Amino acid sequence: MPYTSTMSSSVDDDPHDNLDCFVHDMLDFSDFAYRYESLRTIVKENNGKKVKPSFFGTPREIKFVQPDLIITEGGTQEQADFRQLKYDVTPPAILKFLRSNRKNLMEDDAGYLCFDKEGKDDEPFRVEEALEKLAADNLKIVDYNDRYSADGGLVYAVVVNLTKKWVMVSFRGTVFDKVMDGDFGTDIKFGLNDSFFESEDYKLVPGGNPATHEGFTGLLMSSRESGVADRPYIQRILACVSAQFQNNPDIKGKNFKLFVTGHSLGGALANLFAFRFAQLKSMGHESVQHLPDKVKALTFASPVVGNEDYQKEFQALEKKGILRMIRISNEFDLIPTNSFFPPVSTVVGTDAKHYSQNGVNLHYRPDGKVDVGYIQTKSLYSQWKVLVHKSLYRHPRDAYHESVGKKGSQEVYKRSIEELYEELFAAENSNA
Repeated sequence: MPYTSTMSSSVDDDPHDNLDCFVHDMLDFSDFAYRYESLRTIVKENNGKKVKPSFFGTPREIKFVQPDLIITEGGTQEQADFRQLKYDVTPPAILKFLRSNRKNLMEDDAGYLCFDKEGKDDEPFRVEEALEKLAADNLKIVDYNDRYSADGGLVYAVVVNLTKKWVMVSFRGTVFDKVMDGDFGTDIKFGLNDSFFESEDYKLVPGGNPATHEGFTGLLMSSRESGVADRPYIQRILACVSAQFQNNPDIKGKNFKLFVTGHSLGGALANLFAFRFAQLKSMGHESVQHLPDKVKALTFASPVVGNEDYQKEFQALEKKGILRMIRISNEFDLIPTNSFFPPVSTVVGTDAKHYSQNGVNLHYRPDGKVDVGYIQTKSLYSQWKVLVHKSLYRHPRDAYHESVGKKGSQEVYKRSIEELYEELFAAENSNA
């Protein structure tokens, strides 16, 4: 559900500098990358097929009404080489689709849409209320790439909010029914990749060997397209975002902000995307010349993405004021840790001790208290629960919704992102 801040505006009159607004909005939209892909997949996999509601039931042909409301890759419009969608998708269009196709859809206990082979005409879905609020914000999905989502991999949305004045990139995380296909193979590639540091000109900190997670970096720097669209995902996303700031009359010159978010694998990709933007901005690179001077990232349950020298480069960009990242983790969530012991280390092929987390960390405990600190990299051993299945319950998105909504966490939201950075940088300098 969209969240409306109750705090007063602060830096640059930006309500999203306040944590209460930023955290809740970004959590909602990290969810969106999962939910929208799921809806599109239901349509792609079932439209035009015949299904039997039960063993003795009569087959019926599935025919979704106006699927082009949510899947816009068809049509005669000229397609830009940096986006998959041929035209924008809006919350009212998604609402119209849902209400026209109730008999082919159902909602599970967690509020996720599923295919309904029984063909029942269900009551209104819970997601409709959220979509109605998003419609009031004049929100548009300007790109959504899930072309290869059937085997896991990179899924992202580029979203514009004309009321709150932001452009956001949201990355989808690992989907568990695709774990043994693409996502798991990506997640466990803990070798180091120096693609972001092709020469000394890309480094802000002298010396060292900054590098990032091979799986996450390879995914973001790869291309699975062909012909005119054959360019790395990172370049396609930056080009799509840049086009909004450069060519969209509703955005150009109107002080819109740039945000990036994601959960789990999506959080790792959000970290790398935000870093790459800030790195290029620091260099004065032409690919980001039309974009804002700062990016704000908020990640949930993100694994580690780089070594300690990468953290030094990350911190240099933070100190220049180009990069801000809030990293949210749950106590006993194993995914954000950086040192593994057998059999986990055997599966991933490393103990990952040379990896470090990044940014300002809000670490949520089960009792609702929040530990606030800079970096706060934790080992797997420190987060291990005797009952392992309870640890697994601390990683899903629902667990993060629960954590950020607890009363004990409200006190931390009274501070702004800039205040947190000033406070933690001052503490670090005094300890140096």
